[in-house]
Amino acid sequence: MNNKQAENNLVLGGGGVTGIAWMTGILAGLEENGLDLSIFDSIVGTSAGSTVGAQISSSTSLTELFERQVDKSKQNHELVPKLNKLALLWKLLPALRYWKSPIKFRQCIGKIASKTNSVQPEKRLEVIHARLTEHNWPSGDLAPTLNIIAIDAQTGQHVIFNQDSDISLTNAVAASCAVPIVWPAVRDNNHVFVDGGIRSMNNADLITGCKKVLIISPTGAGKKGMPWANLQDEVALLKAQGAQVHVIIPDEYSLSEMGKNPLDPNKRTDSALAGKKQGLAIYQDVVDSLKL
Repeated sequence: MNNKQAENNLVLGGGGVTGIAWMTGILAGLEENGLDLSIFDSIVGTSAGSTVGAQISSSTSLTELFERQVDKSKQNHELVPKLNKLALLWKLLPALRYWKSPIKFRQCIGKIASKTNSVQPEKRLEVIHARLTEHNWPSGDLAPTLNIIAIDAQTGQHVIFNQDSDISLTNAVAASCAVPIVWPAVRDNNHVFVDGGIRSMNNADLITGCKKVLIISPTGAGKKGMPWANLQDEVALLKAQGAQVHVIIPDEYSLSEMGKNPLDPNKRTDSALAGKKQGLAIYQDVVDSLKL
């Protein structure tokens, strides 16, 4: 991972549109209480986290980004997928036999996703483009390295898009957010990419050489997600490498406000407000834990 020998890393996990809103609220609360986000010289974003990472590394203020989540007149138009859990499971059934073989599992998921368009890819790209207030990769000596995680559908391997990659920021974010079957895979430079969350919801284990790591994870720190990837193990790995790590997950109130469907755009206001309330409350814990 190209992190310019980053010392302070911000990890933003997956979690749908409610996760985007909640993480934006968390960051707004932390910043309002005095945390300078410019201390993070590297950002790792997966799925929803790629959107937030791209947003906060732009020149748009966090105050405005927060308003874009809570003010219905400023909210981005989002497509609402029609999910049938049984139909979804049926389509993914061939991949489940590889459940404990990560690469084969991701290759099979990628193959299925490449042949499935739940919505027109162009419509989905329009949504992602509109989410971003700026469409160029962060640049300049003071800009953080923005690392966006996706999966190559053919190889099953993860890819890390950043300022050195030959892909547009919109396509990189769309690829990281391309939940298989739910959203269309992204085609770019003769490759097909799908959601980085099918490797890990946080991908915090991809970080190397950082001294301080703040992880904001909408899906929590439990044994969720893939059998070979969970946040607890990733945190243990980082600590074994000598990093100071602090993890923020939704508190009970945030969970109730975010609801059960992370793809429900109608829950953005509640999720963002709950996130900010939590961010304001935990500020001192974050500062003390990371010795900021």
